[in-house]
Amino acid sequence: MSQFRKKIVVSLYKKIVNNSFRLAMPVSAQKTYTNSRKGFVRLLTRIKWGIGMGILSLWVESLTYEYEILKSCTHHKSPRSKCKKCQESCKKNAISFINGIPSINSEQCTQCGDCISACTVGAVAGIFPARTVKNHQLVITGDQAPATKELLVYYKKGIKEIVYDGELSEEWRQSIEDTNQTLHLLGEPSFTLMNGKMDATTIEMTRRELFFSWKKEAKTMMVNMAPAKWRFNQEDLQLAKYYPNHQFAEVTLDASKCTLCKACEILCPHECLKITENSFVINTQSCSVCHLCEDICPEKVLTVTEKVSELKVLNLPVVTKVCSTCGQNFKTLTESDEICVPCEKRKELLAIY
Repeated sequence: MSQFRKKIVVSLYKKIVNNSFRLAMPVSAQKTYTNSRKGFVRLLTRIKWGIGMGILSLWVESLTYEYEILKSCTHHKSPRSKCKKCQESCKKNAISFINGIPSINSEQCTQCGDCISACTVGAVAGIFPARTVKNHQLVITGDQAPATKELLVYYKKGIKEIVYDGELSEEWRQSIEDTNQTLHLLGEPSFTLMNGKMDATTIEMTRRELFFSWKKEAKTMMVNMAPAKWRFNQEDLQLAKYYPNHQFAEVTLDASKCTLCKACEILCPHECLKITENSFVINTQSCSVCHLCEDICPEKVLTVTEKVSELKVLNLPVVTKVCSTCGQNFKTLTESDEICVPCEKRKELLAIY
């Protein structure tokens, strides 16, 4: 390496160290730094030819972020949402609801990652704690057991063996057992469980690096996630893209009571429900079981259940009828309907009063 390039490497390294203090701040504090993203991207461009990714990866590993709830949370979409999966998953009781919105107490939070795995819509932002992967084997190193969802993603990324040394904890045993049961339903072989020591000289990567390595190009990953967004990509935990021929939920609909109001279609974060002039299509392949459609349905005609099965798309015909009361055309899922929804509601109110 020439003296000129060495000077550039030293200069860039100093900038990285100085930037790390700023980037480790809470997102709210980072907003005071104008044009930080543009400057950071320019810095990365210079790093590409002036320094290897080794120093950068060490720097990333040293960063920490407070976990936070994003606006994509179902409670931000509707006050009728009943989801509490993040709170229920937290063993430290660090998540509470303030005015109907979940909030994370950073002093109590241990950043274990359970809430990230539990959230059905990827609305918890943070960085997963480290896990050890060696030679395409997930190594149990005393860390807490991952959720079934996380193990299923690892499986599809080629991590199909789990290695442990000594006694296997009950938490790990239960997590592996639950995951293998799900794999059976998906028509996949189970995880292989191996008891034995690993060679210390084998290549190691942390869990965060495992997810980062899925990116086709390191530069693309850096640009997309830096600086305030440099955290684990929650969308990587959506199982639908890894198991396209299966669904992890079952949605049932009481067609006799549905008014085709489209509230479910509008609020569904994964576009599982589609109402057109001629049909009501329910495709649960991408359903993450957030229950938002069920919670907000005014007629309570939708039921969402966690269930692994082969993909089935429900297509219900929408028919056009003429209201016997007002004479106007209306849409319905029931051929026998003779009165439109407004007239039906008016009739019910008159019966009460």
